[in-house]
Amino acid sequence: MVLRLRTSAYQLKQSSHVWYGTYKDFMISIGFVASCVYGGLFVLNNNNQDIVSAVDLYVNDLLIIANQGSIGQINDQMMKRFRMHDLGSVSIYLGMNIERNREHHMIDIRQHSYIRTVLAKFRMDESRPIAMQMATKLQKRKPDEGACDGTIYQSMIGSLRYAMTASWPDIAYAIGVLSR
Repeated sequence: MVLRLRTSAYQLKQSSHVWYGTYKDFMISIGFVASCVYGGLFVLNNNNQDIVSAVDLYVNDLLIIANQGSIGQINDQMMKRFRMHDLGSVSIYLGMNIERNREHHMIDIRQHSYIRTVLAKFRMDESRPIAMQMATKLQKRKPDEGACDGTIYQSMIGSLRYAMTASWPDIAYAIGVLSR
């Protein structure tokens, strides 16, 4: 389930630090614990320390991950404290397409729309993909060979790094080599 706050963090007169502090204090007051790894993630554990519910905060969007009954309770508690709008089940979050298969208890996360946008941005949307191994030893170009614009190259690599960290870890080696 995705929720959007009606008053975004950009419209508040306080800084984003104050907004996060307010939100964090509220989440702790209803029993959640902030993640040590990512400050926007709050988890609710049961007595066996199993994660029962998780809430992810990204600027002014909240993603609640829990069973249907828990989502309703968390949603009600949050709506009592913050002005929010319920957007229903998640289908797109931070550029990722999320598809749920309730029958098989599976979640499929893809970045098709993001990748299509990146390809269109760099005028590569008409190219045909092929499978090929990456060379293990790359040779630097000679100065007289045609070089591309460094800013565009950095932008391409940065776009691919986001895709790599979000849902394409199989391209990590290639992107790491190319970014060097």
